[in-house]
Formats: sequence, C-alpha cells, structure tokens
Amino acid sequence: MRLLLPALTLLVLLTASCNGPRRGYGASDTTEDVLVMVGASERNSAFKFYDAADGCPSYGDIGNKKYMGMIKAKEKGATFPLPIGTPVHVVFFRPKDTHLLLAEGGPKGAAQSLRKHAAQVTVTGEGATLTATRGDDGIEWTFTGPVKVEPGTACEE
Repeated sequence: MRLLLPALTLLVLLTASCNGPRRGYGASDTTEDVLVMVGASERNSAFKFYDAADGCPSYGDIGNKKYMGMIKAKEKGATFPLPIGTPVHVVFFRPKDTHLLLAEGGPKGAAQSLRKHAAQVTVTGEGATLTATRGDDGIEWTFTGPVKVEPGTACEE
C-alpha cells in the first residue's frame, strides 16, 4: 500500500511525458512533419522537443509550457510536427546518460549541459529529415531538406 501512490504518480508522469506532440505551442500555427532518425546502436533513446522562439528553454517536461513533446528514437525514423519558422530545441536523450549530464553541469548547470548536446532546428518547408548519431565528439546532427540546424547554444547569442 505504501508503494501504491508513488507507483501511480510515476505512471502518470511517464504517460504525460511520452504521449507525443502537444498542440498549441510556438509562435507559428503552421506545422510540418519532420522525420527524425538514429543509428542502430541508439536503442532506448528519445528525441525531446522544446520551443525556443523566445530564447533558451528550460528542459523540464512537467508543467513546462515550452515542452512540445517527445518521440522514441527509431532507426527507420519517426515523424514529429514542428512549427514552420520557429526555432525548436531538439534533445537526443538516453536515460542512461542522465547521470553524466548532471555530473558535467551539476544540478544547477544541467540546462547548460543539455544545451551543449542539443540542436536548434528551424523548419522552413516540407520534407525535412534530422538524424542524430553518436560520434567521438558526442552527438552529431545531420539534416536534409528545408531545415536550418544550429548548435543548441545559439539561443544564448
């Protein structure tokens, strides 16, 4: 019985953060589906999306109006609707890396640490594809189609 409330709370939080895109975000009413993909070795990963129209977002999921949603990373790809012309932070997230990000930035510097691993994406049209792969220097982002990709730290300028 003592574990029932924490278990239900965890279930609600996981369901809320894994339900795909949230509608009603960003400065643009027009969205375009973007295909996001990963390499074969990146199982148990996810892409999380945050509205960066007004500058650098915080990276909390619960109660954060800038949090747009997440999708599980797949080799064959998955689509996610992004607003056209609005900067969006895309974070490639593996749960097993959480302790490394916290160690790098500490509890108060975790946002700066995540920002260094994120990409700032601005979709400008139809047919964009974004791919994340893990290289020697960390996450490498590649893209095709009408999309502008910058480092996540671009929002600080």
